[in-house]
Amino acid sequence: MIRNFKAFGLALVAVLALGAIAAQGASAVPLTVEGIASGGTVFPLGDQDGKTHTFTSSAGNVVCTEASFPAKGSVGAGGAVNEITVTPSYPTEKLGGGNNCVAFGFANAHVKTNGCTYTFTTPTVVSPGVVTWHGSQVHLECPAGKVIEITPTSFGASVCTETIEPQTPTSGHVVGRNVAGSVPMDITLEITLTGIHYIGHGAPCDPKPGGVETTTQTNGTLTGNSTIKCYSNEAHTTQVGCTFS
Repeated sequence: MIRNFKAFGLALVAVLALGAIAAQGASAVPLTVEGIASGGTVFPLGDQDGKTHTFTSSAGNVVCTEASFPAKGSVGAGGAVNEITVTPSYPTEKLGGGNNCVAFGFANAHVKTNGCTYTFTTPTVVSPGVVTWHGSQVHLECPAGKVIEITPTSFGASVCTETIEPQTPTSGHVVGRNVAGSVPMDITLEITLTGIHYIGHGAPCDPKPGGVETTTQTNGTLTGNSTIKCYSNEAHTTQVGCTFS
């Protein structure tokens, strides 16, 4: 989520997550991985911690039951991870079948992230094993000309579209925690981001009369939790421990 956000990135990041994670700087390293040498790459993989992620706008709620957050980042000295880029994905159908996302009262919705990614920068260490990012430290970045798109459908036809452009939310926070007793160690993110920018195109995505609003709205919120495990390979078959300092 960055400069002008429109998807929730629950997209519906959710969000969306997502989720990316960055180190705090030379004096502190909030994320450290085990078993990967300096110069190597870590491949975190996040889910929704068994719960839904919800993006809320003036049009209503967008709720997704399942999502995947593959990521990667460079590993420095001592296992320090200075930046991780997360690419959220929201399937149309759940693994067991049935619609995965619902939006604005419609029983099916498509969330297209279109290559948009999340980057978290410079978190604050709250206590051992706990860090936090203010909303202004969480960024949604997209390829040139791309945005996140949320499209509810009815009988297979598109109803309207809500878009979230690259941006940085203006408020809210994300809290990262170590999962006590997990082997290898994994982490969680607790997401409460507000001040997300979005645009509704057509009713009911734009709830104003006529559904012709093209002005960016700034009252979007994204909530949800994620569990993140770290891997030494992109196929996510070899898990390694990762912890917040």
